[in-house]
Amino acid sequence: MKYLFPIAFYLLSVPSYSQQPAAVSVGLKQAIELGLKNRYDIQSGQYNITIAENNVSKSKKEWLPDISGSGRMAYNPQIQATYIPGGFFGPSPELVALGANSSAIFGLDLNQNLFKPGIVTDTKIARNHVEMEKEITHQQENNIKEQIVLAYLNVLLKKLQVKIATDDEQRYKEYEEVAEGKVKLRALIENDYLKAKLDYENAKVETQKAKQNYELALENVKYQLNIAPETQLTLTDSLNAPDISQNATLTKADANNRTEIKQLMLQQQGIGLELNRTRQNALPSVAFIANYSEQFSYSNLDYALGQWWTPFNYLGIRLNVPITSNFKNSNSIREYKLKSMQTDLDLKQKTADVNYEIQKASAELSNASQNMQETKDNYNLSKIIYENQKLQYNIGSFLYSNLLDTDKSLITTEQNYIKSVYDYLLASINYQKAIGTY
Repeated sequence: MKYLFPIAFYLLSVPSYSQQPAAVSVGLKQAIELGLKNRYDIQSGQYNITIAENNVSKSKKEWLPDISGSGRMAYNPQIQATYIPGGFFGPSPELVALGANSSAIFGLDLNQNLFKPGIVTDTKIARNHVEMEKEITHQQENNIKEQIVLAYLNVLLKKLQVKIATDDEQRYKEYEEVAEGKVKLRALIENDYLKAKLDYENAKVETQKAKQNYELALENVKYQLNIAPETQLTLTDSLNAPDISQNATLTKADANNRTEIKQLMLQQQGIGLELNRTRQNALPSVAFIANYSEQFSYSNLDYALGQWWTPFNYLGIRLNVPITSNFKNSNSIREYKLKSMQTDLDLKQKTADVNYEIQKASAELSNASQNMQETKDNYNLSKIIYENQKLQYNIGSFLYSNLLDTDKSLITTEQNYIKSVYDYLLASINYQKAIGTY
């Protein structure tokens, strides 16, 4: 015991080191896989598929025999009298109490379906529900993929904005340094220098805002991936990465790949199965039945007396022929027929809508790609013009006000380039969504 307190004091005095935040580096493809793995709503949706598959197994078990046991025990203190006509026990009719005070019956019943078409159809309906749940889950996954992709690409866009804002800040810093040198040489009035300094300070603010927006966009990616906020997340792809650049037009477009079309097809199939199931309600069913029982009858509750136990059993076929089902099912049959025609029209309209979406998304993607390339070329050209005029400004052959006009044109070109990149990213996502990739 004398060593216990020193050891405890030593352990408490040892400094504790907090665990370093986890570091995760993901490309766009890895981000999608990680998000689908971590998202609780996806995990929850998988249970719907499991439940539907369980219903298929449950419907198949309707073919198993139904075996049940039953028992009844009763004691009658006073046996009910029965009317006996004259001539049996005497010339006059009389009331006689017949039977035993104590009675009990224990038995086993078996019921085995031999012909019941509804069971087969119920299994098909259950399988249809499984496929429907898979498509619903697939649609949910597609929506989450889209959210992850939008969040990921938004970070890349914000990163580009940070780069451009940083370049702007560096330019205004150079303006301010050149203006300061010219003021000292009395080659520039002080007011122009102060204006250059103010422009530089404003550029620093814009860079700070761009970095803040980048950090917020990065936090949104962590949320979409369902990872801890303190995780050090690094996105390895860039706007020029092959998996982000334009290769979507090489994908074969087919409206039937869209989960909305598949769901309507499954819905149409399910309505047909429900219609068959309703019609089968009017068909006869055949079952094999059997029973084995033991009956006890005596004047008291002494069940140990074996001589008062008597067995009996039977075997048979039970035929159940519905009589009025056709009248009862007529409205249901008409309802399913109307639903089938309605779903067929919905399917045709959705197919037309999807084909138009694919055509429109393909054209928008092609235009966005062309616009992005043109604005990028203009952006590179504006930087060359700026460098030339900055050189002229440094040697004193160009006014600062004229340089600012050129800088404004450069900023406008930068903004156009950023917008074209953003428009292209949206067009790419819309096209992938239209062709059913996600």
